[in-house]
Amino acid sequence: MPNDCDQFQPMMSGRLDGELDELSNQKLQKHLAECPRCSAEYQKLARIVAATDRLRIEIPPDEVWDSFLAGAYNRIERKTGWVAFVVGAVALVVLGIWLFMMEPWASALVKILIAVPVVGLLIIFVSVLRERLFLAKIDRYSREIQR
Repeated sequence: MPNDCDQFQPMMSGRLDGELDELSNQKLQKHLAECPRCSAEYQKLARIVAATDRLRIEIPPDEVWDSFLAGAYNRIERKTGWVAFVVGAVALVVLGIWLFMMEPWASALVKILIAVPVVGLLIIFVSVLRERLFLAKIDRYSREIQR
């Protein structure tokens, strides 16, 4: 009987898709009446087909896709731009610090007098940045505003 069941598997799909001729349909109907295992399988397949027939997917209009793609491209471009900017800025800062310390253009006292205010501004910048990042995590209303 299992070999008989194997030949009826494609017929079940064909019947559910409405592609079965009358003779094959009668053979399948007779087999389903005699074979409880195939009958149960057919019922499962029928439920799946019925469920998928009820599914409706709304395809958004082209304007939505265009704005989505433009937004994705903008995010990629901006992130790439920021990465390039940060890498370049860090390289310039490192070069500047190296030249500032190694080149004999001024005495050590002059270099210290220049470095102290720069370090002070850097500390203030890091402090403000740290505070902004902390507040962005806990601010309930920042997510509500479109930026």
